[in-house]
Amino acid sequence: MFECPNCGAEVDATARACRECGSDANTGWKDAEEIDYQSVEIPDGYGGEHDANAPRAAWRRWGAGIVLVLCALLLLLATLLRWV
Repeated sequence: MFECPNCGAEVDATARACRECGSDANTGWKDAEEIDYQSVEIPDGYGGEHDANAPRAAWRRWGAGIVLVLCALLLLLATLLRWV
């Protein structure tokens, strides 16, 4: 165990990050102000309500549904042909 340099919480020696504040060896055990994640600005049109992948995801859902229906119909047809 060692003490997190950022928040002072006890951290297991094999832990990848502090459970309390999230600091880790990759960030150099820095606090949030030093890491400065809050200052990352996302340009307009990315994420959230402007997600460019939303139409593509909708087509994937429809495509998967169509494939499932076609497979069910083929299975039904194979079963019916076996009886004839």
